Amino acid sequence: MKEAMPVLTAGAGLHETLALLTSQLRPDANHKEDMVFLKDVFSERSLGYLMKIHEKLRQYERQSPTPVLHSASSLAEDVTEELQSGPMSTEEKELLHLLSSPHFKAVLSVHDTVAQKNFDPVLPPLPDDFEDELDEESVKIVRLVKNKEPLGATIRRDEATGVVVVARIMRGGAADRSGR
Repeated sequence: MKEAMPVLTAGAGLHETLALLTSQLRPDANHKEDMVFLKDVFSERSLGYLMKIHEKLRQYERQSPTPVLHSASSLAEDVTEELQSGPMSTEEKELLHLLSSPHFKAVLSVHDTVAQKNFDPVLPPLPDDFEDELDEESVKIVRLVKNKEPLGATIRRDEATGVVVVARIMRGGAADRSGR
């Protein structure tokens, strides 16, 4: 007798889909090692946790949350200035202490970055007094986003002209692999 295959509901998330797939893997004689490998990978507890986190983030994204304020750090600075302008109660002193702590300022800064969706690194503008004597083809602006590995490039500043140049690129490093 053939066993009935479980069916996914329309609202099933990635985690449920992965669990169902894992339960349906049956090793056959030709691909037994592959099936055992897949079953081990899909059954990994950390992968299940990652799938649950992914589902929660997708649910949150579908709610389209919007920040109440895009610049919480400037509001905190305004409150700090207001508190310092007069006599303070015990609660106001405690609030001033909290608003002045570097950790709280960092949290507000991160909040503002996320609220403004300002995730990409920003290149500084070229200076107004940029050396015109350099021909345009010798100047190339590139953006490399560094991760945990070293960039693999050395830059130096020409003392005479003040121009920053790439002095050396390490073979096989992130800069070399980017091809830029």
